[in-house]
Amino acid sequence: MVPLAAASAPLDSTVLVSTPENVAFDFRLAGPFTRSLALLLDFLLLGAVLIGLGIGLAFLGGAGIGFLLFIGFALVWGYGGLMEAFWNGQTLGKKALGIRVVSESGLAINAGQAMLRNVLRSADLFPPFFPGVLAMLFGSRFQRLGDLAAGTMVVLEGQRASPRPPAVHNVKDRTRERIPPQFRPDTTTIDALAAYVSSRHELSPARRNELAQILAQHFIKAWSLPPKFNPDQLLCAIYEFATVKEENRITVRRRRAVEEEPPFDGEDLQEAQVLDHLRHLEEATRESR
Repeated sequence: MVPLAAASAPLDSTVLVSTPENVAFDFRLAGPFTRSLALLLDFLLLGAVLIGLGIGLAFLGGAGIGFLLFIGFALVWGYGGLMEAFWNGQTLGKKALGIRVVSESGLAINAGQAMLRNVLRSADLFPPFFPGVLAMLFGSRFQRLGDLAAGTMVVLEGQRASPRPPAVHNVKDRTRERIPPQFRPDTTTIDALAAYVSSRHELSPARRNELAQILAQHFIKAWSLPPKFNPDQLLCAIYEFATVKEENRITVRRRRAVEEEPPFDGEDLQEAQVLDHLRHLEEATRESR
């Protein structure tokens, strides 16, 4: 598999990861506190398992102690690596805290990365300076030494933002000029475009072009574009155009809602109150007569 290119500087606890096809994703990084809680849960779980095994193997005497030491060594050194390798970057503690280990490219980690980052945990926690903790605090992606060596990072599960449209400026700018300014796609069209943009990097160039040609055929005909117009770039440009335009409209509406006072609510209420007072006054006048 061709490795994806990782993006650069994160914004606060968010890191931008982009693929060679210039499809970009935002990941929210898991901070040191959340990761520490997940590690504590894993240690408590391992401790409970070892205590249970110790009670169960106590009747075996020396052989039981030897077997318990072997199991303990295997769990301490193999639990994290094996769980992350075969459970999509998660241990039980990470699963409980909603975090996951991924590669710096945003892809799932492999077995080698999982084992390497867990073997180096002892170096991360080496007293008195705890270099892994210092690396997390001063690094841009909260990576400890094991993460730096394995090329991994820990992110919040389910916090990956919607893919951004490809940033191919030299093509996209020319393509956007072909999109009518009054074009306003419905929600279904935007969802379909977003689904395509999010999965295009997983397709082979031939399959991507075939699928894009099917999806873009309507726009190519409707806007009288050349038959050989790049359908992939057209769909990405339409997605960006539509989403940016929608975001601008929402921003404008919110700004107007804050700056402008609704003219009818207050006026209608005041008018109703005045009429109500007049009715009561008229009734009181009639009774007094």
